[in-house]
Amino acid sequence: MTAPISIIIPAFNQLDYCRQCLTSVLANTRRPCKLILVDNGSTDGVSQYFDTVPHADVVHSPTNRGFAAGVNLGLERAEGHVVLLNSDTLTPEGWLGRLERALLSAEDVAMVGPMSNCVSGSQQIDGLSLASIDEIDAFARHLAQERRGQLRDVARLVGFCLMIRDRVVRELGPFDEAYGVGNFEDDDYCLRALRAGYRLCVAEDAFVFHYGGRTFAGMGLTDEKWQGLIDQNERRFFDKWHAAPAERSDAAQEAKRLNTQARRAIERGDLVEAMAALTRAIEAYPPLEANHNDLGAVLWQMGEHERAFECFVRAVKLNPAYAEARDNLREAAQTLGRIEDVDSLLRE
Repeated sequence: MTAPISIIIPAFNQLDYCRQCLTSVLANTRRPCKLILVDNGSTDGVSQYFDTVPHADVVHSPTNRGFAAGVNLGLERAEGHVVLLNSDTLTPEGWLGRLERALLSAEDVAMVGPMSNCVSGSQQIDGLSLASIDEIDAFARHLAQERRGQLRDVARLVGFCLMIRDRVVRELGPFDEAYGVGNFEDDDYCLRALRAGYRLCVAEDAFVFHYGGRTFAGMGLTDEKWQGLIDQNERRFFDKWHAAPAERSDAAQEAKRLNTQARRAIERGDLVEAMAALTRAIEAYPPLEANHNDLGAVLWQMGEHERAFECFVRAVKLNPAYAEARDNLREAAQTLGRIEDVDSLLRE
């Protein structure tokens, strides 16, 4: 049975962009969905417009409570997988199907996001000039053909268009409303998913057009005020999480994915595939100690004891507290008669 999907669109004013967004969603979403519209205290007619949208579940807040709170109002009524969608986006043909295929490609994928013309980070496609929905559709079709099925692990996804697996919504719960009107609440949710053992992925064959920042501009949050909001919420995020560099690195997330691939290969007894995956993982993000340790374990099984020994040394140097690597290094040193070579390293 196909799981339901809920599309949550929070909005504060910007009636024209809301109309454009919903026109594109209604025209280009073939799959049955629950459409949840959250009016976050609008004063320019958005509230009345939302009430005219056929079959929509409309939530009205008397005041603008911010993006996270608006999303949470929608989550209370959501069913199944959830798509968060900014009201200043345009969705081309096939947009939702591509995101859903990416989300369901593996059980450990928590969230997926599309590529876009206006988004921070690695989802950005530079140099696009798309002047109509027809041009957006044409570009989206081209991208879908060129990158069909391509998925990329990342450390963060931007909440302008974000698809979240149903059980992840249940497990993680609501967004943190402490971020106020917006910024970093999506980073917060992404890090929570990563720490719960899930993956975040960009569906590279999916595209959603984004005007970008229209709600904030309408609130007068531009230039110094905009930067001040970002700085404030960035401090809040890091004070809350104390995030390690690896947790904010796309390369580190790719290295972790390759490590998982390698461990599955080891379970199947395919040491050659495991070694190839671990080698790519180390090339992607050298500081991740687990890959050096696991490569050492594979090399040891393949009889390449000296190379394995050097891998264990690198793993322990990267993280002296890594117990598995320390144990592997100690056993390798004893077997090779090199315990004196690593005594000082193991005493740390």
